[in-house]
Amino acid sequence: MKIHATYNFLLSGVMLFSFLWNQDPQMRPDESEPASRIEYFTFSNNGTPTKGKIYIPDSYDTNKNIPAIYLIDFTEQHFKLATDEFEKVIAGVEQLEGVEALVVSLEGIPDIDAEPDSYQQHYYIYKNLASFVDAQYPNNSSRTFIGKGSESGVVLMAMFLEDSKTSIFENFIATDPSGLYTASLIDLIEGGDFPQNKSGKKLHFSFSTSNDRNSCTRLINLIDNARYPWLQFESKEYTDSNYENTYPIAFAEGLQYVLGD
Repeated sequence: MKIHATYNFLLSGVMLFSFLWNQDPQMRPDESEPASRIEYFTFSNNGTPTKGKIYIPDSYDTNKNIPAIYLIDFTEQHFKLATDEFEKVIAGVEQLEGVEALVVSLEGIPDIDAEPDSYQQHYYIYKNLASFVDAQYPNNSSRTFIGKGSESGVVLMAMFLEDSKTSIFENFIATDPSGLYTASLIDLIEGGDFPQNKSGKKLHFSFSTSNDRNSCTRLINLIDNARYPWLQFESKEYTDSNYENTYPIAFAEGLQYVLGD
């Protein structure tokens, strides 16, 4: 008797759902509506097959003229590894009203220690990645290079060393660069030995309590005082957070600065 009652109850539920499905189209999932997605691909990095990934917002099928954001994400040699940087960049974009963007990175997190001596090697990975994305997902309105820790040194170095003929990125977001990269950047700026024929660049630079405040402040002052005509610049010191928990807010505020109104 109990089994029979349970069967009748389930049957009634199925019939009710079927009735509502047929009567109210709003209850049906709209299978024609595009959805955001992550796609994976292989590109050539100087002849070496390399795997990448791209987040595609749901609006991309109808509007391909949107920014592309490139996250440089290697293993961090001196701090706990963050495995959610890609997701934090996507979350930062989603906080921007009226802004959609592609988010691009390598598929995994390579075991690489980003140091100034290896800058060209690391930069060219992302230059080749951008070339592939431009061909497969064209019409990007701008490109943003974003990173934290040692990788943010690659971001900053790219901003200075690119010129108008070789430029890949317009916007740069860097938080908590390593001491080695900060020292190299200070030397580069003081020597002035980098291309000046560029325009329309934006930089958001930040650092946390884990970093060397004197070095970071010196770097900020050098950039500020240089008054580069090609650069819009904003800096921030996060006094209530450290290296391991600053990047989500630094990414979000950086994206607001370079892509927001």
